[in-house]
Amino acid sequence: MKKLPLIVLGILILMVLISGLSSRDRHPDNGDHSKMTSSQPEYINNELYGDVPSSVSEEKVKQQNEKDFLADNIQKSDETILRLEDSIDRLASEGNDVSDLEKMVMDYSSLVSDASSYLEKADSADSVSDEQKYVALSKDKMVQSDILLKKIFMSMHNYMPGPVKITENDSLDANGSGVIVLSGDLDVDLSLSSGKFSVVDFEGDMSIDTDGLLSSNIITEGAVSASATEEPHHMLSYSDVQGNVSLSGSGMTIAVMGDNTTLHVTGVGEIQLYGDGSYYLDNSSAVKEGVWLSPIFEAL
Repeated sequence: MKKLPLIVLGILILMVLISGLSSRDRHPDNGDHSKMTSSQPEYINNELYGDVPSSVSEEKVKQQNEKDFLADNIQKSDETILRLEDSIDRLASEGNDVSDLEKMVMDYSSLVSDASSYLEKADSADSVSDEQKYVALSKDKMVQSDILLKKIFMSMHNYMPGPVKITENDSLDANGSGVIVLSGDLDVDLSLSSGKFSVVDFEGDMSIDTDGLLSSNIITEGAVSASATEEPHHMLSYSDVQGNVSLSGSGMTIAVMGDNTTLHVTGVGEIQLYGDGSYYLDNSSAVKEGVWLSPIFEAL
């Protein structure tokens, strides 16, 4: 059974956990999102960041689209900073040493602030060339902030309690609202009143039955890999999910964010549950009851 490399797991969870970083909200619709690596944000390769059009009118339209896109991302990042600071305060109150996290969040906040300042300069620029220069500088700061945000999340992952382990003779039933992360050789029945999920197939044998979904949109169908030398693994991400879905595979990682979620799992693997809910782990000798864990920070 393969397990998703931690850095890629962090990116996957970020896609589901923070709606401001999802493909639909974080990236313009006309780009190519078929590939995702752990080394850089997806939108670095987006069509939006290609060559400047030769037409002056098209150039102005594109420049304004870039500015609107950056302004939206800066606003979402400011909201994320507040949530990160609240989470750090909570971790500190629980006796954790958060000095490294505090430094990273300060650096993240500085990058976002710089991006905002450059965007303001672009708005007041006296020439098209100056406007383009400041937009490019703002864009670069946001790219750097995305990379740092992934590192912040991975550092926060160290404070999370260990997962619930499920073995060959076990079954797990859970219900609640929040974030669920599953990894392993699993058969999963999932029901959501509303939410979204992403799944990565490591072994190439995943099957997914979406006939029970009342509504859904595939926002990403592509691949993830841990390194440039590793073969990419198939990934699907669904948004606006309502209804039932079944998944099975010998090497899957699934990240879910949903309301009124019901889960039934059999197989061999690990499950993490963050939010408000309960679970029941049933094996041949006993039934273990538990509650979902408080998340490090709330989903946006």
